[in-house]
Amino acid sequence: MGDLAALRRSEPPTGDMFAGDRPLVPRAVSDHLQAMILRGGLKPGEKLPSQRDLAEQLGVSRPSLREAISVLEAMGLVNVRIGSGVYVTQPATRAPLWRFSERCSPQDVYEARYGLESHAARLAALRCDEVGVARLREATDAMREALARDDIPAMAGADATFHDLVFDLTANPILAGMYRPVRDMMVETQRLPMTLRIRLGDTLREHENVCKTIASRDGDGAEAAMRHHIRAAANRYGLTIG
Repeated sequence: MGDLAALRRSEPPTGDMFAGDRPLVPRAVSDHLQAMILRGGLKPGEKLPSQRDLAEQLGVSRPSLREAISVLEAMGLVNVRIGSGVYVTQPATRAPLWRFSERCSPQDVYEARYGLESHAARLAALRCDEVGVARLREATDAMREALARDDIPAMAGADATFHDLVFDLTANPILAGMYRPVRDMMVETQRLPMTLRIRLGDTLREHENVCKTIASRDGDGAEAAMRHHIRAAANRYGLTIG
């Protein structure tokens, strides 16, 4: 196992994003560990320290570390073995894993998203204000910038923010309440095709189209654009819905 504390001291993330326990911390941790894995600081098959020890070495909370590890697992870079630990995967086997197999399949989630999120997009288009539109545009801008620098974790994070905002903009507490308990599964299906690096430009354009139709207060268009996006995302992962 490489000396994670020494690596952190020698190559801290830009802006010291490990400091404190802000929302950016999990992404900073996942970016840091991803870089270590891809450049060989963490070897294939190597077991990471326990989450308690690793959190202490990196100076972050255990919840932040767990979220970061879930991102790495979705990217196929680590394998979480219950009762054993977290291991770096072999390059030849690095494919996204589905963490919710005991509850549902990716197909189930895409089908639910197809109905729920398309209706949310319609309501968002009919009810959002200019502040909401500006927030959506900020999310798509962040996706575009992340894609330009080939930062897939950051692109996935901005993607999740975009979809969170769509539900926020419905101004419907029941829809928001339905979304929160299944958010992690929905976010995971957003990440799956991204981690395969399949047609990332299409992903960006689909979000921009959803944003455009919401900004124009086009309920029918927003619903159709979201349906198209979710159907296309499922197709990129090899599934067919709708």
